[in-house]
Amino acid sequence: MLDFKIIKYGLFDSKKELPKLPNKAKSPQREVVCFEFDYIISCDNKAVSYIDDKKCSLFPNVLVIRKPFQKSYSRLHFKCYCLHLKIEQTNPLYGELLSLPEYFTLISDKTYQPLFESLLRHLVKNSDLQNDYFTSAKILELIYHLKKDEKSNKNVRHLSLRKENQFIQKAISFIKKNFNQKITLKELGELTGYSPNHFLNIFADVVGSSPQKYLEQTRIEHAKYLLSKNEKSLTDVAYACGFSTQSYFCKTFKKYTLLSPSAFRQKSIFTYTEI
Repeated sequence: MLDFKIIKYGLFDSKKELPKLPNKAKSPQREVVCFEFDYIISCDNKAVSYIDDKKCSLFPNVLVIRKPFQKSYSRLHFKCYCLHLKIEQTNPLYGELLSLPEYFTLISDKTYQPLFESLLRHLVKNSDLQNDYFTSAKILELIYHLKKDEKSNKNVRHLSLRKENQFIQKAISFIKKNFNQKITLKELGELTGYSPNHFLNIFADVVGSSPQKYLEQTRIEHAKYLLSKNEKSLTDVAYACGFSTQSYFCKTFKKYTLLSPSAFRQKSIFTYTEI
């Protein structure tokens, strides 16, 4: 069992929690006393969180992590799934969490949203957390994914104040919404107002990978979701994820997962059946 204490959890709606504050108003600055995980569901235009004066622009599928002794306030309004954990400094997880970026934008909603929803749903139904292996497992799963996504998100924390990052986030949003279509470097450059080569360099600087690789990763994440549902043929999955042929889809899928789509599907179905 994990040695931690859950301080707060659930759906946070700043309009309900802070009803007297209008849109774009700033919440009072406070000192953070534990580890706070906020997965953004929806927000007003220009909603922002500030952590030790670092700006974290909010939009759906962003995860913000606040840490003990930091100072934080937000420009409203937003809704999020929140989980606040108190962990002793002697716990090995304390150092792991302390080293994470505060700002995660390059994450899959197919991974994080169901994780938060299943954990919070369980917590609502089970107030007694003693010997609660499910909660411990889900929190470990969350930390696992955060550590896995740490590298690709660390640059975003340092570059979040740069004007270029605003345009890169626009490109990322476009990729996530249109990954099943053909997307060219020229198209992304025009979307952000940069030449293709300049856009390529800025994107690699902010994200840590090329636009093509990020597009492929987005397609593979969606393919995993479709394969686990076991409703579509491999050809249909390939086309639904933006791959021109099944063979190219299979080759790319194996490059990222070390498994063929068929092997992944069988493993996924077996896992779900056992649960």
